This record gives sequence, C-alpha cells and structure tokens, in this order.
Amino acid sequence: MAQPRASTDEENAPLLDNPDSSPSQSPLKAIFSPSRPLTLLEKALGALAVVLLLLASVFVGLFAGAEGSLNKEKGKHGKVEWKTEYITSTKTATTTNYGTTTTSPSPTGIPDKNLCLTPECVILSSSILQSLNQSVDPCEDFYEFATGGWAASHSIPADRGLYGAFNEVNDNNKKILIKVLDSIPSERPKKDASAEEQNLAKLKAVYNSCINIEHLNDVGRKPLVELADHIIHIFGEFDIDSISPSEVFDQSYEWTGTYDESYSLPIELVAAAERSEKLQEAKKKGAAHWEIPTPKEPSVQEFYQYRPNEEREKRITNTLAWLHSRGVQGLVNFEIEGDAGGEDSQVQSLWLYQAFGGLPSKEYYEEKPILDLYQSVISGILTDLAEHTSVRQKDEKRDLLSDLEIAMESGQAEAQGLIEELLDVAEDESWPWPWPGDDRKGDGNGTGDKDGGKTTKEPVDERMDKLASQVVHFERELMRAGADPEYLFNPHYAYNPYSTKTVSKMLPFLDIPTYLSSFAPRSFPANITVTHPPYLKSVTNLIDKTPDHVLSGYFVTRLALTYAGALGPKVTIRQEKKRLEDVLKGIKKGTEENRQDVCLNWVDEIIGFIAGREFVREAFSPEAKADGEHIIRAIVKAFTEKLPHISWMDAESAKAAQKKAGAIIPKIGYPLSPNTTDPTSLQNWYGRLTIDERDFFGNVLSSTLLEETRTWAGLGRRRNRDSWEMYPQTVNAYYSPPDGEIVFPAGILQPPFYSQSWPAHLRFGAFGAVAAHELTHAFDNSGSQYDEKGRLRDWWTKQTVKDFEERAQCVAKQYSKYYVHDADGKKVYVNGNLTNGEDIADSGLAQAFLAWKNTVSDSKSKDSEKLPGLNFSDEQLFFLAYARVWAQLTRPATAVSRIRTDPHSPPNWRAVGTLKNLDAFHKAFGCKVGSGMNPPKKDQCELW
Repeated sequence: MAQPRASTDEENAPLLDNPDSSPSQSPLKAIFSPSRPLTLLEKALGALAVVLLLLASVFVGLFAGAEGSLNKEKGKHGKVEWKTEYITSTKTATTTNYGTTTTSPSPTGIPDKNLCLTPECVILSSSILQSLNQSVDPCEDFYEFATGGWAASHSIPADRGLYGAFNEVNDNNKKILIKVLDSIPSERPKKDASAEEQNLAKLKAVYNSCINIEHLNDVGRKPLVELADHIIHIFGEFDIDSISPSEVFDQSYEWTGTYDESYSLPIELVAAAERSEKLQEAKKKGAAHWEIPTPKEPSVQEFYQYRPNEEREKRITNTLAWLHSRGVQGLVNFEIEGDAGGEDSQVQSLWLYQAFGGLPSKEYYEEKPILDLYQSVISGILTDLAEHTSVRQKDEKRDLLSDLEIAMESGQAEAQGLIEELLDVAEDESWPWPWPGDDRKGDGNGTGDKDGGKTTKEPVDERMDKLASQVVHFERELMRAGADPEYLFNPHYAYNPYSTKTVSKMLPFLDIPTYLSSFAPRSFPANITVTHPPYLKSVTNLIDKTPDHVLSGYFVTRLALTYAGALGPKVTIRQEKKRLEDVLKGIKKGTEENRQDVCLNWVDEIIGFIAGREFVREAFSPEAKADGEHIIRAIVKAFTEKLPHISWMDAESAKAAQKKAGAIIPKIGYPLSPNTTDPTSLQNWYGRLTIDERDFFGNVLSSTLLEETRTWAGLGRRRNRDSWEMYPQTVNAYYSPPDGEIVFPAGILQPPFYSQSWPAHLRFGAFGAVAAHELTHAFDNSGSQYDEKGRLRDWWTKQTVKDFEERAQCVAKQYSKYYVHDADGKKVYVNGNLTNGEDIADSGLAQAFLAWKNTVSDSKSKDSEKLPGLNFSDEQLFFLAYARVWAQLTRPATAVSRIRTDPHSPPNWRAVGTLKNLDAFHKAFGCKVGSGMNPPKKDQCELW
C-alpha cells in the first residue's frame, strides 16, 4: 500500500532555546548572551539567522504535522511505513505483496521541485490527510480508507437524518450568500442607481422581508384572508350555516381519534413519499429505469350521464384559472413541458396531470392516524379563515370582544382605530353589533335570531370540523383516482396526446378554451398530452356529486397550504401547517425552524438568479468555467473514441451513440438566459417584479405570478437553450434527456468537488467523475431511450439492447448484494433494479480516468505537481478525490428509508461498487485478485 513516508528529519532537538539546557545544547545562546559586545554586522547576521531558522521551523512544522497525522495509528509501534511492491507476471494482472518494515531515518534531502507549496495545495493536502483512515487496507475497504477520518471528526446535526460532503458544500455556499447580503447597504437605491445597485437592493429587500418575523407575525393572516375572500367571491362560500354529514362525504368515523402525539410515521409511508418524489425527478433527469409498455392507441373515455350546469362550470373554470396562475394545484394540473414524443422535443407543449394533495403520496390517504391529524389541521385552518373572511363578517353579528380580539391580532394601530370608532357610535341606536348582555335583538344572552327566537346555527369550530372531514374524504377520492408514480412519471405510459377538443369533452366541468385564454398564451395548443386518461372520468364523476361548499373548502384549503409558509411563524394557519409538516418529516414537536435557512431558500425561489450572480462573483471565475468545459470536452472525447471498441455494441449502434455524444450540450457555472454575468439582463428578467421590504407575502405572490406568466408565454415555442432548471448556487447537477444537455451549476464546482488550483488528477477525479456520471446517464437504461434530438425513439439495434440489458442486470445483481443496517443492526439490502440507472452512470468514472490520462503529456507540468505530506501517486490521488465526495454519515432510519426509495445507492457503495469494477483502480493500488476491492472477474461488471 503506497502512502507517505515516515518522517526522516534527523533534527530532534527543540528549535527554540531551552533555559535548562547546557551551552552546547543551545546554539542560539551565543547570539542572545554573547561573551563580548557584537558588531553591527554580527548583529545583522544574527538577526538574519533567526529569521531563517523561523522560516525553516514553519516548513519543518508543516511536514512534521502532516507526517504525525499520517502515522497516528502506526506511531504506537515505532516509525514504520507501508511499502507497496508491484510484481508483474505473464499470467496474471498486477499483484501486490503487503508488509510492514521498519525504516531507519535518513536525511530528507532537497525537496522535489514539483512539490506544490501554494496555500491551496497545503490546505488540500491537509484536507485529504484528515479524511483518511490509514489503519484500513485500501484494497479491502477503500471507502473507509478514504473517508474514515472525515467520519470520525463529523457528526449529524440534530435536525437532519444525514450529513455528508454535499451538505458541507451547501452550508458553505449559504455562508457566502449571507456574507454578500450583509455587505449590501441598507439604504434604498437612488433614482439614477445602476442596474447592479438596484438588483442588490432587491436581493436584500427579499431577505429582509422574510427575516423580520416580528413584522410578519404582526401582519398576521390578513394577506391570506384577502385571497380566500377572492375564492369565495368567484366560487361561493365554504362556511354555510349548518353542515350535515352525508353518507358520501363524511367518513371521518374511519379515522377519528386514531392519532396521538406518540405516533410516528411507518417507514413504508416515508418510502412511498420519497419514491414519488424521486420518480418525478427521474422523468425530468433521466435517472430511473422505465419499462417500455406495449404500444396502445389512446381512446376517448365513455362517461356516465354528466349533468351539465353552465353556471357551475363557469365558476369552476374561473376558480381553477385563478388558483393555477398563483401556483396552487387543484383538481387537475397543467404543465408546460417539451414534446418528447413529437418531432421536436424542444417545442413546449401542454401536459395535463392528475391532482396532488396536501399529503406526500396517495399511500398516506390510507393511514388512519395521518387522516385524523390532517383533518384536525384542515379544521384549524378553515376555522381561522371562517372567523375572518369578509363574507361571514358581513352576514354574522359579532360581539365587541370578538372584534377587539381580531383587531389586536392585526396590530396595535388597527385596534386603536377600532376603539376610537366604537367610542363614536356606542350610543347610536344603529349600533350594528350587540353588546354583551344586550337583548334588544334576541334573548337576554344576545344569541337569538332576528325574529327573537333561538338560532340553530352550529358553532363555527363544529361546522368547520365537519367540513374538514368532507374535504379530506374528497381529496382522498382524488388521490385514489390517480395513477401510481411508476406509471405517472414513466414517459412511455404518460405520453398520451389528444386533441384539445377531445380533452374538453373528457372534462365537461372545465371550459378549457376559457381556462387557457386566461393565461394569454402566444398560441392556442392543438393537442394536450394526458398523463393518465382514466383520471379524467373519475374526477368528472366526483365533482358532479360534490356539494359546492365542499369544493369551496377544498379550494381554500389548497390555497392556505400553498401559502402558509409565507406567513409569520406565530400565525395560526402557519402553525397548523407546521404541525403537519413536523409529523410528516419526523421532527420533534417544538423544534424551532432555522429562519436563516428558510429565508435563503425563499431568496432562491423569488430572486434566485440575482443571488446566483453574487455567488458566482464570490466563488467562481471565468477561468474555472473554461476549465470545467475543458474537462467535460475531454471526457466526451474519450467516451466517443471508446465507443467503437465496446464489445457488446455493434457498429450501427456505436455510430448512433457517437452521434448522440457529440450532440450533448454541456453547461457550466451559470445560465445565459438570464445572463448571470450581466446586471442589466438580470434587471430586465426581474423588471416586472416589485419587491417590498415590508410585504414578504406580497413578494412571494408576485414572484409566483411572474414565473407562471413566463412559463405560459413559452407554450408552443421552442425552448430557449440558454435557460436552466437550476440556479448557479445550487449544489447539484443533471442530465435532461429531452433537452440533451448536462448541467453543472457553480454551486457544485466547489471543494471537495473542484478547485481550479488543484492538479489535474484531482480535478478529474472529483468533478470529472460528476461530469462523466451525467454524461453516462445519456446512455443508461433510461437515457438510452432518447435519441440525439431528445426524442423518445428506439435507436439501438435489438441485439445491442439485449446485450446492454444483460450487462445492466449484472450491475443490478451486484448492487443487490450491498446493504445498510437498520436500528437493530439487521441488514437491509439495496434494490439493484431501482438503483440501476445511477449505478451505471457512476461507472462513468472510467471515462473520467481515461480523459485525464489523455490530457497528461508533460510529467513536469503543473498537472504532475505533488502535494506536501502525501506520497501517493497521481493515479492513487485521482481515486482518493473520487471517494472523498461520497463521505457521509446517515442515521439508521434514514438509511433504511432511502434504500427503499432512492434511485441512488448508499454513498459508501457508490464508491466501493464503482471501484471494484475498475481495473485502473486495482493497478493504482496494487490490489491483488481476490481482495475486497478486486473480486474475481466473474463477480465484476463492465458496461462502458
């Protein structure tokens, strides 16, 4: 095993004078305690000697500290070093003999002139050293060898289920943005301010409007009540005088009383929610294995006799258009996506999806305790809104104390104004509200109706609890009618284009032409892609038999759950939503939110590209962008040249694959639409967005309206190829199958993934692996179903597809042997079929290694510089750089949940599994056949 030499410095005496030492042991005594007065020249020379000694001590300290860290485990047994010997025979691959030998100290000698001693290299070297666990044989468990030191020095934060290198980078990126925000002046920009100044002012105003929770709490529910009033005005009231249970819409007896605070979510439910989320992501990024179904012709569904109601259809249409334009999903959802099944995947077409609810997936609607909790949350929200919407305030008579309570919640100024108004009219006979004890309009308790008799109206909380049970039942029926995510997000099953006229017949309760016209698209769509046609029949049937007040309650609930996060933490509606979120996320009751993180996320949502520009200016450079593009081009070139030599791919398929590889568009750092480097471009992009530092809710709403408008404006047009789906500060990367592009934001081009100052083998080993991963997605079992133009097409020969599947199954079987431990220490195995696409993409590391080797032509160049304290070869450092990015700690419950739902294998197996199949790694570390990291060839898999 190759590793740094033990220290060979022969100097063991202290570098500074020891007062207890004899004169012969104190070489500096002659300078500081001379036997005679020193001349000026002697003093100067003495001072120079001290400076040189101090400098020498710094360098010796660096090396000694590094060596001490490296030999922490072995130091207990004396100075020893691992020596790796490579013995090549004609029969087998390179093998390694391991053994420890004690070496005698020898002079260090003249430092290697290729040794990199820049601050960046010293920091990098220190980081690598601290990540290692050198008590482990790298040929047995390379992940532990490369990351064991990191794991020993880190822990999982209390509010998280895992913590790893990705989280570290994300946290560091947030610190950069906070530093930027703190540096922006608080004063409003002048009228003649530059585009840059105005952009920065908007950035700070968004953050300040979110972080000022005292003001948000003072504002209260008012902005949401105004929106709820609008729904009531368009569609009708949800708070009617009396709500009677019905056999169809009140089935709360199934779940009432089943929830208590000791309840915790079953792992199966968490897994179902994550599966839905991952598959939705996979559709966009080509990261899941989609089975190709038998071709079928779409047919119009035959409905029962729908009862037309033109007035009601108009109200539903207007309500849905109003909600959808504000990002609130309900009943049916329309999306603008590329036409993957058409001739041009870049043309943005209209897709129709089923509704999604307030719970993470349809499985949650069958869990009785969750339904009980969900009903109580909706009841609390509806009760709060019912007591404050203008409709009920006009119709109902309230007492003085209720009005004062409402006013106090809205702020001191409003309360004071109400008090002054009441003093003016208190003696007036036309006083509109009965005083407590005033029986002029009923009985002596002020509870009578206008005729003096007893009212039969139920208390508002009882009415809203009944309504909440009906809303939950209605929403559950919607979820039951929808397709499972494996079908809904499968591009083959979900691609069902119909004419717009046909879809209108399939959804008789919705006036689609009127609905579409409200979004003012540039062109009227001739076709609509229906992702799950049977859903249209079910939703039509359900709406036909649903009372208006239940539909109104459903609409208002969807609105409240969507915008609750924009309210102050102490506002009742926000607290109800958080009560639900905490249970769904497994967060301990009473845990305070990290407001800074919350507001940075909102900054991304509202004004993310301006924040991205500032991040790029602080943490990225044009040179880094050019270097990243160079790395990707080198990987694509290496892959393209390798394709004709892949044994299982015939010449026709290899040629098509080369064509597709050449068509891949790499995007590095930041988008050009809007142009992140141009403040004027960003000013224009957000020009219609008015930001008010005292109106956070309004900022969220305005931003949503702007984005929806921008999205609908693209309907029927070709997508702008300069646009991105991520902001520059995002720690992620993706391959988009219909767009044929691989994207790497500046946020992920940070240590330990990338630094321009690193030697090439480290840049290729870390970032190059990420780039090769995304490129390989274009040729895995999902991406391979899209041709070079991003269209769903069969472009491989049948024999190549067969041979590919055989090798893909080899990978699936291999990874199915890997596992994590649950809380009881039992093994839970990876589903190799679920992770197959990502596992195959990880094998792209081979292309990154080949690309790096192709770029190394001069061993004396910067690319061959050595790092201080590290006696690893360039090849070994390449693989260390790769393994380091997968460093992660995970709680058992989180590990089990992710292994059942995440299309990515656990991070340790992503490193180990990839390297087990890579001969270049075996040679680099001299791992003999049969060792943990070099299994017999029959147990290895190779695709690309």
